[in-house]
Amino acid sequence: MSRMFKPKLAVAMVLLLLTCAAAVLYRENHRAPASLDTISLLLPDSANEKDTQVQVWADAALEEGLHLHIIRDSALLDPMFKIHSAGLIIPDQVHRRANDALIGALHKYVEQGGKLMVVYDACTWDLNDRYAEHGSRLSDLVGIDYALYERFGTASITTGNVWGTAGAMDVLAIPPGSYAPAKQSQEKSPVRKVDLRSNASSTDDRQFLVGYLYGELEYPSFQTVGEFQGKTLLESTTGLIAGVSKHGAGSVLFVNLPLGYLTTRTDGMLLHSFLHYFSLNMLHLPILSAVPDGIGGVVMNWHIDAASALKPMTVLRNAGIFDYGPFSADFTAGPDVDEFHDGHGLNLRDSALAQSWVRFLRERGDEVGSHGGWIHNYFGKHLSETNADSFRQYLQLNKQAIEAVGQGSVTEYSAPLGNHPEWVTEWLEQNGVVAYYFTGDAGMGPTRVYRDQGREGEKIWAFPILHFGQEASLEEMLMDSVPESEVKNWLLNISDFTSSLHVVRLVYSHPFGAARYLEALRPWFHHTQTLAAARQFRWYTMSQIANFLNTRQDVTWEVEDHGNHSLLTASHPQSLEHQTWMLPDRQYDKPRVEDGSADIRDQDGYWIAAAGNCKHLKLRLTERRTEDTNPQAPH
Repeated sequence: MSRMFKPKLAVAMVLLLLTCAAAVLYRENHRAPASLDTISLLLPDSANEKDTQVQVWADAALEEGLHLHIIRDSALLDPMFKIHSAGLIIPDQVHRRANDALIGALHKYVEQGGKLMVVYDACTWDLNDRYAEHGSRLSDLVGIDYALYERFGTASITTGNVWGTAGAMDVLAIPPGSYAPAKQSQEKSPVRKVDLRSNASSTDDRQFLVGYLYGELEYPSFQTVGEFQGKTLLESTTGLIAGVSKHGAGSVLFVNLPLGYLTTRTDGMLLHSFLHYFSLNMLHLPILSAVPDGIGGVVMNWHIDAASALKPMTVLRNAGIFDYGPFSADFTAGPDVDEFHDGHGLNLRDSALAQSWVRFLRERGDEVGSHGGWIHNYFGKHLSETNADSFRQYLQLNKQAIEAVGQGSVTEYSAPLGNHPEWVTEWLEQNGVVAYYFTGDAGMGPTRVYRDQGREGEKIWAFPILHFGQEASLEEMLMDSVPESEVKNWLLNISDFTSSLHVVRLVYSHPFGAARYLEALRPWFHHTQTLAAARQFRWYTMSQIANFLNTRQDVTWEVEDHGNHSLLTASHPQSLEHQTWMLPDRQYDKPRVEDGSADIRDQDGYWIAAAGNCKHLKLRLTERRTEDTNPQAPH
């Protein structure tokens, strides 16, 4: 070999090494984090992560106790890229466009064992914003033909009622009262003749999604054609709404509803429901619980808005209702109710009787909050997005009056008549309020609300109401003649639901309605007392949970694979106390504490690890290897 050739060879080798190094760096920079608790959200390269339609998914995952990692189309198309997350979601609205190469990459991902969630219009357009000629190119993946614009034209998307079996509602974590049997022609409420605690089946087990005040709800979906061979979850008159199918070594959850869009219209329950199902039943992920110590419960929110409320308050006290709790009790403090100078209000500044109730509740550990703006009905009827300048004073008057009597800060709020414009949330957060009752997003747990302008607030939490069909408060049920036995069953179901799923939900009433349903309330409170004695239930206030959730946002945690075991590591700048992880007990053996402290119990199909007073926690997780392990996670 000549001396002239040796330098050329050396240069070539250096260039080759540099190329290989660049390739490795490129691959590492495009690799998703290797964490067993992560779900990936697929976005186009051009999509803005701060877009509202992306943020609703990020916030929903955080609220559900999950880690969501964004990956881009270019990464998925990179042959050197490998997804290290447990599953992949393609969201609605922000990912309509897709080329054939991306469609092929998604097929390959599922065929090789990936778990995919396809939402509504994801990847239904080509790069020219046109529907694919013969339907969605993901039809074979999801198991049914849809997005058939060539066949149906503008009728390819229709609206209609949505239903599933009681079992499907259960596995999707839809709360009692948010679904009901088909409405009968002579019935006003579709839930009147159902015993929600009964497991009895019927020839028609269809349970329809129902809304507060609206009854059976209608949702937009694509018409579907063909026979679905997978597991059906939800249906409509025009086809499949949601189902799980197998493809190759993997599986696909298809949700034929615009989940992200609905969330920005204060209807976020279904997005959370399907995240819950995907993460627990298909991916078997550990989650960070949204309740202290992993103990589910109820916020009982009392609205006390007029002098006429004090007599039924006495009835409730004599019946022992206030012996339970703590409760959230919100007062309207002014002297009037319907119009100025009518004299029907509590007149908290001057009425010794009204003041005694504030002190009574405070002394028992209840949270006393503000129920709107000074004059209940007038405020609720006339408040709007455009009159903040004239109505802000009533919020201030009400809050100051309660604080003066209760000798403590007001940190929670409920809107008179449910009227809650966006500017009210901003005012509340600026004035130290951390929680508010909310008639939107009904059926959900505590959440940060999204409307057209994006998320409302950073450290303030909405507590959506639970409803029983079309009614929510007990006085609404009274006015619509809902039988006491059915109200009792609904309440008992709520406590069982929150206990077994380890979540919190809000029920509200005015004293007048509650005093007429004592025979429904007594067995409910007795049942919750039994659950509480077994560490399966707690009463919470809105402020307690909101403060906990704000502390929870500062928790950092991950699960790392170490070959024959995994490590869950967590930390908090002050303390992890009461933060809790839930792991499917059919997936893992009992976790072992290697650092910090935690109380670990086996309950409702989970290992529940509640951290003690420590800043750092490390749990050793070992997967079960037995052949009889049930592949379905608990729900």
